[in-house]
Amino acid sequence: MLCLTNLSVRADEWDDWGEEDSGPKIRRPTISGWWNWQYNEFSSYDQGRINFERTFANDQKLVAGANFNYYTEDNNKKWTVFPGENSYSFKAGSFDFKLGTILENIGSGDKFSFVDKINSRRFHNGLANDYNRDKKEIPALKASWYINRHFSLSGHYLPYFSASEFPSIFSRWAYAIHKSLANEILFNNAVYNAENDDSFDPQFHVEFSSTFRKLELRLHYLRLKERLPIISQDRPGVINGTYPIDETIAMNGNIQLLDDLLVRFEFAFNREKTWSSYQDGRIGKKFVSDQYGFLLGTDKNLPQNFYINVQAMMSHVPDLKTQTPFQLGKTEYLGSLQLRQNFRSDRLRIEFNSLANFTTGEYVITPKIFIQKSDHLTFVLGYQANGEGAESLGPVAQFSQNNTAFFETRVFF
Repeated sequence: MLCLTNLSVRADEWDDWGEEDSGPKIRRPTISGWWNWQYNEFSSYDQGRINFERTFANDQKLVAGANFNYYTEDNNKKWTVFPGENSYSFKAGSFDFKLGTILENIGSGDKFSFVDKINSRRFHNGLANDYNRDKKEIPALKASWYINRHFSLSGHYLPYFSASEFPSIFSRWAYAIHKSLANEILFNNAVYNAENDDSFDPQFHVEFSSTFRKLELRLHYLRLKERLPIISQDRPGVINGTYPIDETIAMNGNIQLLDDLLVRFEFAFNREKTWSSYQDGRIGKKFVSDQYGFLLGTDKNLPQNFYINVQAMMSHVPDLKTQTPFQLGKTEYLGSLQLRQNFRSDRLRIEFNSLANFTTGEYVITPKIFIQKSDHLTFVLGYQANGEGAESLGPVAQFSQNNTAFFETRVFF
């Protein structure tokens, strides 16, 4: 209805589009989107998105969107339709406002970040996306105050909590702790009590930013709920899934060390973070410990259309009681590497993505070949390889038994 209402404009108004006159300019609405179809050894997956945008006078902007998913695995077929980004933004003096269901990016990490926590995620079946997966639109109000050309203050108010979405615990694409949970329910008659993953539970984020010629620095305070369920066997035969408070103090930014060297950085302190206990395939009782996360990264376009992006990460959990679905030792060192080579006027691209945990030996490797037939059609051929035991990387990785080649068609309009 929203799209139809905004598109019902008088024909004579469109006839005057682009002509020079003394009257007000009409800003034409735009409709865009894409549709991806991916096939791998175990399943196929369709994913689509349509967006409607309309800009009004005085820097007002209206965005409406919808997402579509269709998943097939063996005889299991499922259609899903859900709202996309739907927001209204406007300016008032030195203030910017945005409200609706929105997507936000904070932090400096590329595909891996200790800071970028505002949006929950959709960890789809069947390797539908890269290891970062899709961000989930969340209801929020964003306000920004531009104090002067160097400093700004902004924040998000999230009145409604919506957790990240996982594949079914009985699916081939379920993660290690979910497989163990399914076994407890099926074979040991365990009872699983899951906290409501959608509820009116206010959360917020505050950010202070400073921008100078060679330095950008952003300070954050986030008081959110855990986006991933904390699964805990609090007594024999009773397993609870909860979403406790996730409180983070962080900073991120970038610094220009040399004329051709820009370094990105993140530091995050998670105060009294709650962890699931998971070791040797057994779910234990949750525990609490702080976490310190640090990231350094840089990327560069080199001659002959070659691009490199490299990052080094460190995670330290001082009071680690047992292994968890995401961290095995107190201190772990990780790295990511992205290489990209373009050929034939960017119509052919070869890309290599990897994430490795140097402490545990886990890794995820995803090489891809992109063939762009036109501005509207691209074919992708790739392979996802997960190191043995990489399931303890949580939703970043999969079991090595799920290693698979995949073919993808991307249509843009």
